[in-house]
Amino acid sequence: MIGDSITSALYQKALDGTWQRQKAISNNIANSETPGYKSVEVNFEDSLNSAMQTLQGNSSSAKSVNAIENAKVSVNTRASSSKLDQNNVDIESENIDMTKTQLQYYYLVQGISNSYSRLKYAISGGK
Repeated sequence: MIGDSITSALYQKALDGTWQRQKAISNNIANSETPGYKSVEVNFEDSLNSAMQTLQGNSSSAKSVNAIENAKVSVNTRASSSKLDQNNVDIESENIDMTKTQLQYYYLVQGISNSYSRLKYAISGGK
């Protein structure tokens, strides 16, 4: 539920990470023909999962939210390159990643929307 600050923090961090991944993928696609360009990837799931592991048994909402908010979003450059121009963007892979990321973002937004709808329903007394 959105009223829960831990859940809100999780949604926010996941949306932020997904948005950053979308920007990185868009940048990779835009530079797919740029000689020497090295594609980048964004990972936030690992640090978010680690933060969630610290939540187990933690009774303090403030500490839990802080752990989630401090979860890092890492941006890494892919070093390998098999093209003569040293560009390593695989446009097909990037397009697949773009679609997956768009769906991920959509479902996160839907989750938030559903949480707000339930909260609104509860506040209005089920009307």
